[in-house]
Amino acid sequence: MTSLQPLPAGTNDLAQLRARNELYVDKTAYVADMLDGYSKYCFLARPRRFGKSLLVSTLEYLFQGRADLFRGTALERRMPRSPNWIWPAAVPVIRLNMNDWHTRDAASLNAGLLVHIDLYCDRFRLPPPASRDAAASFSVLLTALAAAQGEIAVLIDEYDHPLLHNLENPALPQIQALLANFYGVLKNHDARLRFVFLTGVTRFARTSVFSGLNNLRDLSHEPRFNGLLGFTEAEVQRHLTPYMAGLTDHEGCPVADAPARMREYYDGYLFAARAADDARVYNPYSALTCLNTKVLDYYWAETGIPFFLPQMLAVHDCDVRDVRHIPSRTVLGGALTAVQLAQLWKQTPSDHRPAPDWITLSLAKVMFQTGYLTLRRHQETRGYVTDFPNLEVADSFVQDVIPYTFGDMTFSFAYLADVNQAVLTRDPVALQAAGNRLLTSLTYLEHRPQERYYQSILHLALLGLQYKAHVQAEVNLHRDRPDIVVAFAREVVIMELKMDDAQETAQRQADRQAYPQRYVHEGKTVHVWGITIGRAEREILDITAQRYARRGGTA
Repeated sequence: MTSLQPLPAGTNDLAQLRARNELYVDKTAYVADMLDGYSKYCFLARPRRFGKSLLVSTLEYLFQGRADLFRGTALERRMPRSPNWIWPAAVPVIRLNMNDWHTRDAASLNAGLLVHIDLYCDRFRLPPPASRDAAASFSVLLTALAAAQGEIAVLIDEYDHPLLHNLENPALPQIQALLANFYGVLKNHDARLRFVFLTGVTRFARTSVFSGLNNLRDLSHEPRFNGLLGFTEAEVQRHLTPYMAGLTDHEGCPVADAPARMREYYDGYLFAARAADDARVYNPYSALTCLNTKVLDYYWAETGIPFFLPQMLAVHDCDVRDVRHIPSRTVLGGALTAVQLAQLWKQTPSDHRPAPDWITLSLAKVMFQTGYLTLRRHQETRGYVTDFPNLEVADSFVQDVIPYTFGDMTFSFAYLADVNQAVLTRDPVALQAAGNRLLTSLTYLEHRPQERYYQSILHLALLGLQYKAHVQAEVNLHRDRPDIVVAFAREVVIMELKMDDAQETAQRQADRQAYPQRYVHEGKTVHVWGITIGRAEREILDITAQRYARRGGTA
């Protein structure tokens, strides 16, 4: 039996990966497409742990002419088709990783950039710039290096790190201005540059960071580059399937259908509307970690939710229902500035607070860029909308955000599991008991006697079912919108919530609006649960249940 190559374990340097004979999923065809493109200034935003640094390393070795690292790849077989193509002639490379130092203010950012510039002057045996301004010194370095060695490749990794880690810092505008000046230098040296590539997590508005780079090509949402980072289904089947033997779950039980379970846990990322379904990608960090440990579990989420996201959601009391199913055109258009992102960081006085719709859309954009939302085809409109990409993200999002939402950092997630199990077994009595255990775990101050509040809690709790069923809130039916619909393959559970002092009961509204009809006509058994919440009691007082057989009529 042929032994398998070692899987990468966090390796983000191409030379190290090759030297260790670790498995390399060849992405150089995408690199060739990038270099053959219409612009030599390219930008890519992807979530953390998606392989951005390995891509930057690949470009660095490519421009250094390290042909030995590309033997057997698609790039080696590619023929030159444009002036941007440099293979195999080497050019000098300047690579900056913007998280190499801790930025506290504009002065510390300027000092860190100067250290890197001086290092490159020393490497290329150039005199250090006399100026102690980072942008001016960068300009001097590019001029001198081009005069000595010709065209230059510039690679900037984590370009947004100094901004994302200073959202609460009063010095943020000065840091943003310094970065804009620094990156703007590139435009003035166009004739000296062979290729420029920048990558990071967020897509900040060009007016705030890239005002000088008006010819910057954003690859982030181009369909042809959806598979540039992460693993497509075809790549998983070709390269990773042999490693799935012996896979267990987090309790040590063998996983019967490993490919399907891996897909459920880690697949589903679509960054570009109109991209083909087979262009969806797996989270590479989680997939590789799972195959290395042989345990199906949540890995990407354990590396830490972006520190600013839970606070933003909690501060603005954002309902998770609001950020799902937003049309792709809305969420992909109009990038935020760093200052606008900072507005989401903390609560502002009501007379200065942004409009609620702007807050919701902006939070959805942040969640999309940080990897907590992706694009998915809407079943009814066939357009693309935001949704959670996979089970790992949906479940981990709930576990990360609920403590902030409920103000209880010791929250027990057993309550959520019990709620999910009650719906899985179609047991309204069990749901009432489990729901009340969940509600009584919250303190008096966390409760809000509003129907929408209880809808939000139940919807958030049921997201753990997202990849056993299709969980939606306020689904548009032909007469009205039920609060929650959980659609399984052959059965549907419809939930309608009402406060006990409402003019109409939940069950009567469901009956009057004929909620089951659509699903019965689709050949599904429908369970309609009318859930009554006591305003004073702060718990579920009653659940009435009706079951409708697949061919119509009450069963």
